[in-house]
Amino acid sequence: MLARDIMNKKVLSISPDHSVSHAARTMLENRISGLPVCDDDGKLVGILSEGDLLRRAELGSAAWPSAPRDKTEPRAFTKTHSWRVGDVMTQPVVTVDEDVSIGRVGALMAANQIKRVPVMRAEEMVGIICRSDILRAIAAAVPDPIAGGDEAVRRAVLARLCSDLGLDRGAVEVTVENGTVSLSGQVESEAEREAARVVAETISGAGGVRNRLRIVAN
Repeated sequence: MLARDIMNKKVLSISPDHSVSHAARTMLENRISGLPVCDDDGKLVGILSEGDLLRRAELGSAAWPSAPRDKTEPRAFTKTHSWRVGDVMTQPVVTVDEDVSIGRVGALMAANQIKRVPVMRAEEMVGIICRSDILRAIAAAVPDPIAGGDEAVRRAVLARLCSDLGLDRGAVEVTVENGTVSLSGQVESEAEREAARVVAETISGAGGVRNRLRIVAN
């Protein structure tokens, strides 16, 4: 599944010349936690989120540094006091191409600790993906179908153990009887043992898993 398959195509945006209070009201009225910021030509120039507004002068002196401590403080003062969205927004913006996989989108969100990612087609913003869109994709996911029969399940489990976990094909034995998968052999850690169980459980057609793998540290 790709970014374009789950993105919201109707994107509400604001101008860098809008006021911070207008932006806050817009987020509240539309029940959203962030807004892309676009210039007069529609070009994405930043993004304003709830996080950008947590240290505002309107919240009192405790929300922002009272005395300059380093060369970045003037910038912090501008961000906490300016009424212009353009001075407060986050930039540059983390974006994704519409043909990027949703797995990559989720990884970018986690790595950058962000809740939304604009989706681009060349220089044009064509949508936006929020964490809730990722959750909906997970909720709708179903196991990959495989051919029926114990031997097909055995081959699928063994292949996934090798490709996903990098386990040595000769170190793990997989048998399947009436859909129940039995794992035997040895792994190097409890984490590998549990991951092997999960691999077997996610194979469509596996009726149950007996995990008899032994832990043998190198």
